Amino acid sequence: MSSTPLERFGELHERWFDPWDTANSWYERRKRAVALACLPRPVYPAVVEPACGIGEFTAELAPRCARLAASDGLEVAVRRARQRLVDRPHVSVCRRRLPDRFPPEYASADLVVLSEVLYYFDTGDFDAVVDAAVRALRSGGELLAVHWRPRADDAVRDGDSAHRRLRGWSELEVVVTHREAEFLAEVLRLC
Repeated sequence: MSSTPLERFGELHERWFDPWDTANSWYERRKRAVALACLPRPVYPAVVEPACGIGEFTAELAPRCARLAASDGLEVAVRRARQRLVDRPHVSVCRRRLPDRFPPEYASADLVVLSEVLYYFDTGDFDAVVDAAVRALRSGGELLAVHWRPRADDAVRDGDSAHRRLRGWSELEVVVTHREAEFLAEVLRLC
């Protein structure tokens, strides 16, 4: 099965301002709170968040970092995220399509966030995104992965299999795991 086409997400954003109800749903709000609580450090100097969508997680992550480079492959999502984050000058939001345009803003990030995105990639694209995330991390940097555990209709794999594959990277060691029926959050550190 090939990666979920970006156009699929474009269709969803054309129909709804917030296709996954990230601003209001209890699942989304609680997942973000738990994911942020999993982060071992109180503040991260440089953070990269590809596939940021409309910026709900970005907005909650912003107080925990000095600089945050967020991106999304859809212009409509980038526009909405910029509106959401207009009062946060240390946050930039650019249009970048994964896996071929991983955010290059910080060659040595302290944290890379991959939230609700890895299960949409086929094996080749998955590996390219994770390899790029690992290259973006400075020594001791961390990768936060958060995914819904069941398989979405338009996803290549479920959240559990995405995390199993991610844990296979020899350069990364798992330092935090939080597992619930609906989602899995893990922090992996660059060895």
